[in-house]
Amino acid sequence: MKSRTVASGEIIFREGELELTMYAIRSGSVGIWQDFGTERETLLTVLKAGQAFGEMGLIEAAPRSATAVAREDGTELEEYGEEEFQRFFEDKPALLLRMLKQLSARIRENTEKYDAACRALEQSLEADRAGKAKSEALKGQLEDISSAAPKPRKIQTSLRSNFFAYVQEDLQACEGKRNVVRASAFERLTVRRVSPDEMHVNPDDEFAKPEVGPNDRIINEYAHEIPRFMQDMIPVFPEPIMVYKIKPEGYLILNGHHRWAAAVKTGLGKVRVAILNPPK
Repeated sequence: MKSRTVASGEIIFREGELELTMYAIRSGSVGIWQDFGTERETLLTVLKAGQAFGEMGLIEAAPRSATAVAREDGTELEEYGEEEFQRFFEDKPALLLRMLKQLSARIRENTEKYDAACRALEQSLEADRAGKAKSEALKGQLEDISSAAPKPRKIQTSLRSNFFAYVQEDLQACEGKRNVVRASAFERLTVRRVSPDEMHVNPDDEFAKPEVGPNDRIINEYAHEIPRFMQDMIPVFPEPIMVYKIKPEGYLILNGHHRWAAAVKTGLGKVRVAILNPPK
């Protein structure tokens, strides 16, 4: 077990990173955020001394589903890796029980929200079929559902009308600015989740060529698959998109342009990528 002290506002781990570590809070507090640092950022919960977080990344060996940020100066953490995980529960059974209660509460809360959303949508459909006006309470529920859904990208309308024009704009904006950097072994071994906004078209791929260009049929096929992936609670596009990390920022697509295009058109917040940069 390692000890770590962090300052207010310091990021402990980021959404999309793969880090096989669980944290227990000795003192202070930690905020758990979705889409941290973007206009869609949402504070999911605040954890305090005696609570643990990050356990699912360690149990599942999957990328982080949220970003953890310290909320107080001098927040003290205990770090537990894979080898220490089992011993942690043997030494602190009370904390294990508390963690199980946290997980149970999360599942119950999400289930209740899902059930309420399904009931509201069914009532809305029934009102539409019967030609009746929706009650103010139902309208409020539908607004809550809409506000909780991922926000569509501002460029979505223009993409639907002319996606190739968007590709050309991206190529022109990044011309001469795509400098591939070297990557650490950790970056090359992990799969992370990034925003489609951070990804750029490869000018050498046929996807960017005027005589070939994006294939609407392929993009739409991928776009239709996205809701099914989300409904089945499996990663959207099980195979990650292959990219180079580039300077000054962002990722150059090597393989998977049409999957990226489907993510853009549907307003998907994050996609999984694998970094293939040369090693440092």
